[in-house]
Amino acid sequence: MSTRKPSQLPIAIVTKDPENDLLVTLLAGFAGIARYPTLAEALTAAEQGKRIRAVILPADGYPEARTAVSPEDTARLLALGLRLYIEYPEENAALGIAGFEGEAVMGYRRGVVTDADAIGLSEHSILYVHGAKYLKKSDISRSFLVSGRVAGYDRAPFGLEGAEPHVLLEESEDGRVLIATTKLTGFIRARYAPYTRWQAVWQSILSRLTGLTVSHFDWTPAVRPRFTPTEPLPEDAYREAVRLNSDWYLTSGILPKADGSGGILEGFSSGDKFDVFGDQALRALLRADCNGESVGALALASQVTENKTYGEVAHRATRWLLTESLLSQGERADRESAQYGLLSWHNGAYNQYYGDDNAKAILGLLLAAAALGTDEFDRRILMAILANFRTTGSFGFRGSMLPASALEERGWRHFYEAPAVNYSAHFEALPWACYLWAYDRTGYRPLLDRTKTAISMMMQAYDATMSEEVTDSAKQWRWTNGIQQERAKMILPLAWLLRLEPTEEHEGWLTQMVSDMLVHTDKKTGALADAFGNPGEGHGLYGPFTENSQYGCHEAPVIQKNGDPCSDSLYTASFAMVTLLEAREAARATDCSSLLDLCDEHLRLLSDYHVRIQEVSDTKPAYHGVWFRGFDFRKWETYGSDGDAGWGIWCIETGWSQAWISASLSLQELGTNVWDYTKTTTVKAHIDALVADMLPGKDEA
Repeated sequence: MSTRKPSQLPIAIVTKDPENDLLVTLLAGFAGIARYPTLAEALTAAEQGKRIRAVILPADGYPEARTAVSPEDTARLLALGLRLYIEYPEENAALGIAGFEGEAVMGYRRGVVTDADAIGLSEHSILYVHGAKYLKKSDISRSFLVSGRVAGYDRAPFGLEGAEPHVLLEESEDGRVLIATTKLTGFIRARYAPYTRWQAVWQSILSRLTGLTVSHFDWTPAVRPRFTPTEPLPEDAYREAVRLNSDWYLTSGILPKADGSGGILEGFSSGDKFDVFGDQALRALLRADCNGESVGALALASQVTENKTYGEVAHRATRWLLTESLLSQGERADRESAQYGLLSWHNGAYNQYYGDDNAKAILGLLLAAAALGTDEFDRRILMAILANFRTTGSFGFRGSMLPASALEERGWRHFYEAPAVNYSAHFEALPWACYLWAYDRTGYRPLLDRTKTAISMMMQAYDATMSEEVTDSAKQWRWTNGIQQERAKMILPLAWLLRLEPTEEHEGWLTQMVSDMLVHTDKKTGALADAFGNPGEGHGLYGPFTENSQYGCHEAPVIQKNGDPCSDSLYTASFAMVTLLEAREAARATDCSSLLDLCDEHLRLLSDYHVRIQEVSDTKPAYHGVWFRGFDFRKWETYGSDGDAGWGIWCIETGWSQAWISASLSLQELGTNVWDYTKTTTVKAHIDALVADMLPGKDEA
């Protein structure tokens, strides 16, 4: 093979599609590329002396029709001695195209390199071929790239064991034909990832076809980060990020009714929910948490951008959630029901109540009420806080999910009096924050007392979790997907407890939690790397996969091992945006200068990072202005282990991620924070009546 770097490639591309991704990329980067509408015309040009070394046959009829080469064209091609790349082909024995066993779709399968030399990547390197429909072939003896259900981040650590591999790219026995079993030439539109690996794949294919060393192959991804890691941010960067994300709410199809009066849908799925053209399925659930969080972000955005439409949509969606939807009505509006005051999980599970999801909705609703300047929802918001509180046990722990059947069978008092313990900040921390906020606004003492007990026990458990000598796992923290998200959420109640009681102990707790979380900051980019507990650091639910067969079967982290360069803007970094802001302002209010400086520096780093990685697109408006769950801060693109069942790397959640990132940026633009911005609430006017209606009397409490 020549080592000369070509500026020209003697390639004929046979396609009727002038927008084919490979064609457009080659025409932009090389001379010598010729497009022909039929293979016959390309072969005629070669016979007449046109300089052609290889023919590329994209799958124009994909995914409905396979690519066929007639016997006549086959004979001419072989006689000319031309190399051929063909994709999604009909079988052709003369060209060595055979052995297909039907068709399949990628789902949770990923591309895996099986010939490092041929493909220019390490063996078992992983690539995403989103949503591809491919021809099944189990004989991978001549493969360069296969599809397989494999665990791993950059490489498949368990190889192909149990992965049931099928060919994605192989070479014919005589070496003349490169055969792709799917449409690899649609790599831009279908959003194949990561960029540099697909770059290497195409450089290898083009080099193999032409006998020349192709060392560059560049394109602009269909969906990409808004800024580079080092590009200076404009003065209005935060405000513009808020505007872009708020516009996405209005234009992406996430609103069942354009004016917001039908609520806000959950978002877009990842994993096995891509179609063949790189588009993701809509998560069409109406969730209380996503609605509450989103109205808070949109209402704040209306103040930051002076766009009244955002506020109007937020107001209608809030009214829908709290006064019209079954998420808050039905048994939840029945004073005689143990479910009274709660918010359902989503419109397919009215009988399930997650305390942390209720808390997320409540925190967003508090922001919405303040930004909209209305008190019409204050009573219902306080009802939701007290409904969760009265299903919280005597030590201040609520647990993960309460089913309606258990509530109705046992009554709310059973749960209020139970000595439950649950060392999981994922489920407990945000409800605690709500209770502390409500205590500060109403003076209802049990909210503070139970929460202080729980936080004290939680921090003792954290000390045990981080101790090398701990032996009792029952007294350790339980992390879900990763320990970083536990820290990010725990910071919020610790910050607000310091506001209420600025003691040395409370300052120490908050400083420890912030410091331990920020150990994982990447100083070059500001990214907050995800991490799960190392051995001895608590015990986890949904940790990294331990075999290939687990991939895509349950919730999972975005990394395979600690040190993988990925941030999680669904579970961790998004909440850290808000909790660092609250910690900073708590430190300011209590004159904790060292903690103030630490939070201030890292809040700026993390906020700038999220502004930089906000996605933009000229061709896919459903993803313009969003934050996906996972981002690789080394590759500088959305990438990670996409094996979470439902909420993978490319998922877009209206709550949890979009809402809290946008809300934090807005609060910073407004020069405020959640605690101070919501001081205007009128919930105190409702506390006596609601306590009398919902909770034990003073003697019992």
